[in-house]
Amino acid sequence: MITCGIDIGAGSVKTVLLEDGEKIIAQGMRKTQGKPLESTKELFQSLLKELGLKRSDISYLTTTGFGRYLFPDRDLQLSDITTSASGAKFLFPKTSTVVDIGTQSTRAISIDENGKVKKFKFTEKCAAGAGRFVERCSKYLQIPLEELGTVAMEAKEPLTISSVCAVLAETEIINYITLEKEISDIVMGVFLSIATRATTLLRRVGLKPELTLTGGLVYNPGMIEALRMKTGLELNVSPMGHYASAIGSAMLGFKRLKMLEARKMA
Repeated sequence: MITCGIDIGAGSVKTVLLEDGEKIIAQGMRKTQGKPLESTKELFQSLLKELGLKRSDISYLTTTGFGRYLFPDRDLQLSDITTSASGAKFLFPKTSTVVDIGTQSTRAISIDENGKVKKFKFTEKCAAGAGRFVERCSKYLQIPLEELGTVAMEAKEPLTISSVCAVLAETEIINYITLEKEISDIVMGVFLSIATRATTLLRRVGLKPELTLTGGLVYNPGMIEALRMKTGLELNVSPMGHYASAIGSAMLGFKRLKMLEARKMA
């Protein structure tokens, strides 16, 4: 039995195909580039083609994320809070707290032993606490996005950057550049700024181990180190953490399908 989870985010689409609710048999990601529905359809079809499958071979399809209502060929849509929690639990079964850093917002989630969400908080309105801010800093500093984390790890004296307002933070970065401060110290300051806001949210939901990081910044050593410094905890980190919400969607879709089948048998 194959279920599909599609996470239609603000910056990218992630899709996962899951066999019997346990085994990931395919995953893929594509930038939305302002066309989330088109990107979603293309990615879904490319994964089906890769495995030699048709839509009819997918027993259940669940969408989540910013654009979860866009994809018409879905069986169910779910909140990304729920799916991120389930995906984190799938990857790291002992997870108690999740920090999910997306393009537009950062989410802190506490979950019980079954992966059910107990409490959550997320950033609103300002981009200073999320992945979009990192992208903008990459442009200001003229450093490729994929290199920022490595640069940050060279910091000796990280600089303080506003964790409250993106506009103020960008002004501070420009001022530091003008003052010829070390670039690595500026970059680590950016990650510590995001980590400060994330840690505040985590404490509000009940920060405790094991703490799992999900979202696109799972590949970024600077972000991981900043979160370690601010939370005082080691983090569960996996490259598949970027797909956590899609994984959770596919897994919850499988559970939903089994429940529907059980009702038919009753």
